[in-house]
Amino acid sequence: SATAPTPSTTTPGSTTYYVSQTAGTCESPRASITVTINPTPAAPTVTTPVTYCQNATAVPLTATGTNLLWYTTATGGTGSAIAPTPSTTTPGSTTYYVSQTTGTCEGPRAAIIVNITATPAAPTVTSPVTYCQNDVAVALTATGTNLLWYTAATGGTGSATAPTPSTATIGSTTYYVSQTVAT
Repeated sequence: SATAPTPSTTTPGSTTYYVSQTAGTCESPRASITVTINPTPAAPTVTTPVTYCQNATAVPLTATGTNLLWYTTATGGTGSAIAPTPSTTTPGSTTYYVSQTTGTCEGPRAAIIVNITATPAAPTVTSPVTYCQNDVAVALTATGTNLLWYTAATGGTGSATAPTPSTATIGSTTYYVSQTVAT
């Protein structure tokens, strides 16, 4: 045929085509052209969604695959070999994309949704709570969800049980309470 064939790329494998040239009435020997169609790799394996609390320390995203390329769009753009670290400063959702490449073929992109959950407000409390020395005290109360009680403003391990202040000694003691919404 005087028309050059267009190889099909639908099936992986190799196909050999032959071409000759004719000068006058003489046809030359045929030269071979082997076209190899490599399989497209699958999208990388990802865990999605990834959820962080607002202002939490984030780590770079991960995926399982070969020669990963990271994108901020589903199509187009230039991939980066460096996995992005999500920003946690603003609540909301961001979608990242990652592909893998085997040989010279880049596969489809897998989406990783990163959700940043807003930090809940502090629980509602009544303060100060006042007792007379040696009065019978009751457990402190606060209005919120999944309350955790602390004896320090930062750090420490919270208790789900509200403390009951001691009234044996005159003075002031400060207690702290947080609430947890979702994660």
